Amino acid sequence: MLPAMNHCLRVLGPWASALAAVSRLAAGERVLFETGFERFEGYDVNKDLAGQNGWIAIGSGGNGVLPGPIDGFNGQVAYVGFSPPTQPDDLLNVFRPVGLSPAGGPPPLLTFRVSMMVFDSTTNAPYFDDFRWSAYNTREERLFSIDFDNDAQAIQYVLDDSAGFRPTGWSFAPGEPYDLVVTMNLARNRWWADVNGTRIIDGQPMTTRGSKLDLNEMDAVWVVRRPGSPGDNFMVFDDYQLTALPLQEVPPTVRYVGQLTTGPALLRVLGEPGVTYAVEQSADLRLWSEVGRGAATSPDGYLDVQDATAPRAARRFYRARSLP
Repeated sequence: MLPAMNHCLRVLGPWASALAAVSRLAAGERVLFETGFERFEGYDVNKDLAGQNGWIAIGSGGNGVLPGPIDGFNGQVAYVGFSPPTQPDDLLNVFRPVGLSPAGGPPPLLTFRVSMMVFDSTTNAPYFDDFRWSAYNTREERLFSIDFDNDAQAIQYVLDDSAGFRPTGWSFAPGEPYDLVVTMNLARNRWWADVNGTRIIDGQPMTTRGSKLDLNEMDAVWVVRRPGSPGDNFMVFDDYQLTALPLQEVPPTVRYVGQLTTGPALLRVLGEPGVTYAVEQSADLRLWSEVGRGAATSPDGYLDVQDATAPRAARRFYRARSLP
């Protein structure tokens, strides 16, 4: 039996704790799979999540659906963790296959969205494990993972190479809700991750070893850090959604970095390597004029542009667009 959901929220990371609703679909965006784990969808809180509505588990350990309420979430939520493995393994993957393997034509831009929260271990099992989101292709090859290390309370990621986990420089707080958005460009072999609207992983390769570039699943993963000594920590998740958009590039975003000592405003375009972008400004969101352009030559797809006229403006809005 899981404990009552009455943990106090505490902010250790730099993000706000407000939980946004799943984003509205863009024009032409197609839903591959989505669920809120609600009763009307057929989810039973008295059963494991694996075995319901096409969900599958590899490994053993706690997984299921909770009735709520949980602060920051609506209705029922899914979870992995808490109950120790029943087999001699320390890894549990729970997933719902979508089997996306584009046949002919350019592959789509994929987006995975989920709302999540990690609950800490108690004194009954004072160990702290890892919770991950892992992308697998239709050959069941793991492409990449985003890891929430509940021991260090840090977010890291791993590719399909031998370099191990890479830090993002961002932390998270147990008991805090977060919105995770992962964007995957199959055509250019790149992926990005945002948490609560903040970019934490930029333009990493989906595969470094030439694995098949398609998507079968996004797994919720529980990894026991100390074999044989699992914590009773667990991850809840809701508003799980996978979509496909017929685009071959990630729409760029613009960040205001700050004002240089010489006067101009410094803007950073978050895009894709090798793509040329134009940055435009407006005072009223109706009339737009270009302030600069250039190619995103950095491996992460950054482009920095200066706006020398910004100090004279009462207000400025910025946008970026890709150029042929």
